Amino acid sequence: MILLVYYSIMRWEEERIASALEDLGLRYKPLDVSREPIEIGGLLKNGRGIAIQRSVSRIAALESSAALESVGFRVINTPISIAMAQSKIWCLSVLARAGILIPRSYASLGREAVEKGAEILGFPAVYKPSQGSWGRMISMARDRMELRTIIDHREAVGVEALYGVVQEYVRKPSRDIRATVIGDYVVSIYRVNKRHWITNTARGAEAMPAPRDQELEDLAIRASRALGLEIAGIDIFEDPVRGYVVNEANPVPEFKNVVRVTGVDIARIIAEYIYTQAKR
Repeated sequence: MILLVYYSIMRWEEERIASALEDLGLRYKPLDVSREPIEIGGLLKNGRGIAIQRSVSRIAALESSAALESVGFRVINTPISIAMAQSKIWCLSVLARAGILIPRSYASLGREAVEKGAEILGFPAVYKPSQGSWGRMISMARDRMELRTIIDHREAVGVEALYGVVQEYVRKPSRDIRATVIGDYVVSIYRVNKRHWITNTARGAEAMPAPRDQELEDLAIRASRALGLEIAGIDIFEDPVRGYVVNEANPVPEFKNVVRVTGVDIARIIAEYIYTQAKR
């Protein structure tokens, strides 16, 4: 069995995963995606191998997973599941088809489509690119004029910057929930931001522990399975009327803040999950 930890930057999370694998006696090889080429369609020595995808680069995570799979590696997560989760339009579409409650959303691939989607939903409306992370380029339009200003800016960047999701503004209680899923295990935190409507720790939200909730955990597992993700970060809103609403999924989740506020050893749980997969 060949075990790879594939990364682009050796962050705190990757260091902890490597240490946890060592503690379990698992031999592994860390590979920097920017330094190590992958022979597409090459032959995997010894016939079996698992690769843990930890690249911080969205493109590198997707492309290297596809190449590793062509060699014969069982990649966690698979390239198709990574692609589905990375695309907000694809992700929301899969979740909706699986019967999972999502915010009302319109795939909008041009100026007129963006404006029509917002008119249908009503203002305020949220407009975000289909591809992106850490809360970047997510905007709220409180009226038509603000929306047109946002669209003008996106058009100046390039026509593809218009491709995105127009979404209802969910009136959540100054926080959202990040549920970290590893197989059937779930640990959740609140991401609280009382100064801004974007509840992302990369944009200033504060991580706080969330109580165990079986309904929430079951929903996070359902969302992960619908997308084919074995390790995931599922972002969930609390709607005052509808209850839990799944907003996004991250196929290469950071978990430093989860460990800090909950004390749960996520890296160890990931390593143990990999160990059980390696024995199969």
